[in-house]
Amino acid sequence: MFAFQTSRTPLFYRLIGLSLVLLTLSSKPQADTSNDWLMNAAIIGAIGSLGYACYEGQAPCSFNPSLNTDKLTLSYDIGADDTIQNNRLALGADWQEPLFDNARFRIGGRWEINANYWYSTRKDPDESNGYIVGLTPVFHYLWKAGRYNPYLELGGGPQYLSSATIENEFKSTQFQFGSLLGLGVESDRFEIGYRYLHISNANIELPNPGTDFHNLHLGYKF
Repeated sequence: MFAFQTSRTPLFYRLIGLSLVLLTLSSKPQADTSNDWLMNAAIIGAIGSLGYACYEGQAPCSFNPSLNTDKLTLSYDIGADDTIQNNRLALGADWQEPLFDNARFRIGGRWEINANYWYSTRKDPDESNGYIVGLTPVFHYLWKAGRYNPYLELGGGPQYLSSATIENEFKSTQFQFGSLLGLGVESDRFEIGYRYLHISNANIELPNPGTDFHNLHLGYKF
């Protein structure tokens, strides 16, 4: 497998990670700050997870996708952001090797391709519905407790909107980033939990209002 040669964290990768974190912390706040702590946790957690993967020279920080097509997850998320309803369908393929694994704890993950359909329940919004499609590396932090295992998940990736407007919010660009943070429990076949999803363009262009979906997450492994 051809991967970034890290030889245990060259200064170059540390500087990249630090720059991304500083960029996140210095971004201009949105008018609605009720989800700021979740947004920051999701973005910084995803950046930190990616930095660790680069440190280890493993997927997704590798030119080889390292997909394990024998371990797939089909998931459905349903939730809302005030008057915006969200439905998200995703198919994920695990990475071949975990980033860390011992008797009690594992850090793994998967590539997840997603398609969202959103619609507004408001009367006569600027945009009443639309689609979001994207690709997200999702990092999975799993505590091995037996038959049912609690997990934390973090991820972030590029997303494309069918329109630059979601309901009454003009986002300037159709290209966006999606950052997620989730908590849940999984078994050999199923996972269920809560997922927070933040959609914004990282201030590529302004205005840049964020959309924050709070979702019920259901997954089936096959």
